[in-house]
Amino acid sequence: STLRVVDYTEGHLLNIDEPVTDAELKRLKENCDFILLRGSNYIHEEMDWGHFLSWIEALDMPVLCIGVGAQAEQERPIILPTEGRRVWQAIAERTPMIGVRGAFSAETLHRNGIHNLEIVGCPSIFRSLDRSMTLRHRPDGPKRVTFSLRREVGSTYAVDPIKFALTQKRMIAKLALVSDLFLSCHGEPEEKAFFFKAPRHMEAAAAKLVAEGWFDETTGQVMRDLYERRLYYVGAPDDYDLYAQQFDAALGYRVHAVLPAVAVGVPGVLFSYDTRSRELAETFDLPIYSPEEFERQTLKDAVDPSRFERFQSLFAERYDRMKNFIEKNGVRSRM
Repeated sequence: STLRVVDYTEGHLLNIDEPVTDAELKRLKENCDFILLRGSNYIHEEMDWGHFLSWIEALDMPVLCIGVGAQAEQERPIILPTEGRRVWQAIAERTPMIGVRGAFSAETLHRNGIHNLEIVGCPSIFRSLDRSMTLRHRPDGPKRVTFSLRREVGSTYAVDPIKFALTQKRMIAKLALVSDLFLSCHGEPEEKAFFFKAPRHMEAAAAKLVAEGWFDETTGQVMRDLYERRLYYVGAPDDYDLYAQQFDAALGYRVHAVLPAVAVGVPGVLFSYDTRSRELAETFDLPIYSPEEFERQTLKDAVDPSRFERFQSLFAERYDRMKNFIEKNGVRSRM
């Protein structure tokens, strides 16, 4: 999505795992005008920057950050290690403003001595490059629904990973009863085996999912049936754009499944399980629920058009803010 909104003629990979060399430094300086930091979850205590600081200092180019964010299981003070603070200071010295995804990320960088910050959200929601995007609400409530699952999660994404998995499976099973439900996955090898219908790999994947308790005695049969018939593997963002348009609503635990669905006009709902989902829902005024809150209401009520009124009314303004932010950093946009 970052590459979709930025206007550039060519891009060159900067491998931060490799040390600076004169030959590579010369090549990049001759062909590039700025460094683009792709992705978002870089602001946390465990981030390994490799040789990035050396590259930033050696190249001495503007650095463009669009929607970077702090990652934690819950909102709490994050004190970055010395290396992390040095990287962000070097970036801050080479850009008018660092674009962060929300208030928590801005507060975190501010606490660590970085102050030239602007909240811009995430480019995923603008990837259709449509300033006049309007959500399509089915009058009688959503019937066909896509749910983005997140099976593998650690303590930096959820306070209680075991409870996280159980509640997710329970919600999927309940949604399968009241909607025409499909699942999407985003990289897990076992889900990929099911999507490509590879018999030998499916057998091994199923055994692993049973052993790990994902296919359990309570929801296991429902989950396996969905895996075998209604599971979509996101191989490329452009493919997901086409997939998402088929649905009346997009729910789940992958912000980069919900936000791109919203970008093509599909009402999207996030679940509150880490700082990223809560922060983006707050930044864009999208509905967000804990599993318990979601289960206390009907699907129709959870995705009611009234819950998207503020998001819709401010979308064009926020689109312009992202466009202006990119251009204030001296880079052309495609927005």
